[in-house]
Amino acid sequence: MISELDILNCFQHLVETPIDDAQIVVGSGDDAAVIKSNIKDLVHSLDVSTVSKHFPKNSDPKDIAYRSISTALSDLAAMGACPSFISIGLTADSKDIQWYKNFTIGTEQILKDFNLKLVGGDITYGELNICVNVFGYPYKKPLTRSNAQVGDDIYITGKLGLARQGLKDFKLKKKSEFINYYFKPEPEFKKSELISPFASSCIDISDGLLKDLKTICSQSNVGATIDYEKIPIHNDMHDLTYGDDYVLCFTTSKKNSDNFQEPDFYKIGQISNKKEVVIKKNNKKLEFDKNGWDSFE
Repeated sequence: MISELDILNCFQHLVETPIDDAQIVVGSGDDAAVIKSNIKDLVHSLDVSTVSKHFPKNSDPKDIAYRSISTALSDLAAMGACPSFISIGLTADSKDIQWYKNFTIGTEQILKDFNLKLVGGDITYGELNICVNVFGYPYKKPLTRSNAQVGDDIYITGKLGLARQGLKDFKLKKKSEFINYYFKPEPEFKKSELISPFASSCIDISDGLLKDLKTICSQSNVGATIDYEKIPIHNDMHDLTYGDDYVLCFTTSKKNSDNFQEPDFYKIGQISNKKEVVIKKNNKKLEFDKNGWDSFE
């Protein structure tokens, strides 16, 4: 039998606070972390990943850790924020200490990749799910979903459908370059920093372009017209509703267009005053069977 302490010890080397780290006033070991936040606004988001919904049951625990943290971090990128530290709540039903050590390896890798600090968390026994708290600071200003303006151009920061292909290949046990797009999505922090002075609104495409763009339009009280031929997709039109892309969708004034050129940014449409999102292919409106990804479906 293994104990909660055995598992927590797997993470201990990741949460040791350097003696000269003035940012972390109280690190792991108490009931909560205390973080010094001088003048900057602190940006926080929480994301939960559950087995069979957000990742397959037979996933490697290293990949489960990386994916769960990475998808949570993407919310910071969508807010125009630089990541700083995280905490993790882990519920798992494995009684094999190696499973937790492997989960730790995936956690350590993403901490290194994004220069993050792990400041604590919690662990309990039960059906596998991971709750990740992420914290960061705005590059310039917080980007919201509610400030798109009529006439703004609409951009996305990458191709859609790569993770969809990766998950399909994983399930088929096929060696594929696309599998990492699913298990190791890369939050768009560099592009987030670039757009932060110019974007009027922003969201990450976690639930599908159609659904997430509708969220921007609903909260901004506007509509949108999208040119299907201008959207970079890997598979087919269902890439627009599948989700799991974690590229950014943002709006900005036309005067900023010189700042956003392919292949880093793709202008796919324009904000309108019609209070609906219309995607046209060959000048005909496309109809979709679903709006986007929903964990309750």
